[in-house]
Amino acid sequence: MNASTIQTAKQLQTAILHEAGSDVFISYSRKDQSFVRTLSAAFKQLNHDPWVDWEDIQKGEEWWKAIQRGIENAHTFVFIMSPDSVKSSVCREEIEYAAACNKRFLPIVYREGFDQKQVHFKLSSHNWLFFREADDFNEAFQELMKAIDTDLEYVRMHTRLLVRALEWQGKAKNPSSLLRGLDLEEAQQWLIKRMGKEPLPTNAHVQYIKASRDTEVARVSARRKARRTVLLTTLLANIVLSVAGGSWFYQFRLNEALERIQKEMVQALQAGRFGTNGDHFAALADLYVPKGSTPIDNPLYQEHQKWLTDLHTVFPNAIPRTYKVGSPGKIMWIGDLSRSIAIGRETTDFLEPFKAEHSERKVFDDKITVIMTPYEDELGHWISASGPIKNSAGQIVGGIRVDFTEAYLIQVQAETQKTLLVAYLLVAVWLFILSWIILRSLRPIEED
Repeated sequence: MNASTIQTAKQLQTAILHEAGSDVFISYSRKDQSFVRTLSAAFKQLNHDPWVDWEDIQKGEEWWKAIQRGIENAHTFVFIMSPDSVKSSVCREEIEYAAACNKRFLPIVYREGFDQKQVHFKLSSHNWLFFREADDFNEAFQELMKAIDTDLEYVRMHTRLLVRALEWQGKAKNPSSLLRGLDLEEAQQWLIKRMGKEPLPTNAHVQYIKASRDTEVARVSARRKARRTVLLTTLLANIVLSVAGGSWFYQFRLNEALERIQKEMVQALQAGRFGTNGDHFAALADLYVPKGSTPIDNPLYQEHQKWLTDLHTVFPNAIPRTYKVGSPGKIMWIGDLSRSIAIGRETTDFLEPFKAEHSERKVFDDKITVIMTPYEDELGHWISASGPIKNSAGQIVGGIRVDFTEAYLIQVQAETQKTLLVAYLLVAVWLFILSWIILRSLRPIEED
């Protein structure tokens, strides 16, 4: 095996490890290296892959880049707490970078005697595991592994998407690095289902997934336009059936557009239903507030409004709002996207009564309703879908209504009409050219 082949194999091995990531990144003081070696060996006995910098070298640009890559690729950031590590400026920088990456923190107390005021807030906000000399190492290590394995698939996806997002940013946001197909679907589902899980996605995660979705939508749109061009070209060849073919094409595209809108609306509804914590929603709905006021400082309300905003981010055309049952024939609004984002529509008040005239109350019979015929209520002109919100016991505690504006539906219909106009114009041009060719072919030879 020549040197070139060996080098290629090493590069491939590095790439595989880089993609897979490490289970933990261990941040420590050099004076605690003996303990860290014991901890690393315990990890390896369980086939785990700890990232540890064993070499006592001066900090430099390449060294710090290696540290950053190690943190980015690790699923969990383990910090060995001792008087030396707590006051170490290098350890503090590692903590800061791990916090910027929204890594999961697991602080380990090895040596006490440090100043509590010097402990970084990211460590103070987590439960500490104790590995002091007086503590049972095996018992403490089992607790550590239990914490590491909690929500492991979620954390691994967090790491994998962070690495790809940072690579995308490092390549000047080259579209070739974006997610596509199943990878994109899994990333969007991961973003939707993150409620109540740690660590939270970073801005890099959200930007990367949104850019991937926008690019995928544009790619699908371009592909559809190309397919439509082929279809139009085929229709143009059918001179006798040109008018009937054009009418058929218009109806086909309109139905397809309406089905796409309905599917998108139902997907947004289902995401909103299953992403809403029913127990938290029930507690929020039972709050008492003075009429016309909103509990903006309540954590449950903040969490709920943030979820509606996140849902709107994934489904930009969706306007979600939630409610509970009110007096006969009425509902009472709980959450409303328009309280968080200015979207040019009427804003409801928390617990504001509303006359339910468009199947909103059917959710309390465990029914999902979809209204594709535009209607008008006190808040505007809509098409909508409604469904029940359930708690952990499976009981219906409220409902969610996802609205699409009538203007959006009209816009889609107008775009479809424009497509038909283009088709008829092309047919007319083709007929003119074909007529000219036929006329030329029928002219006597001597006229040429």
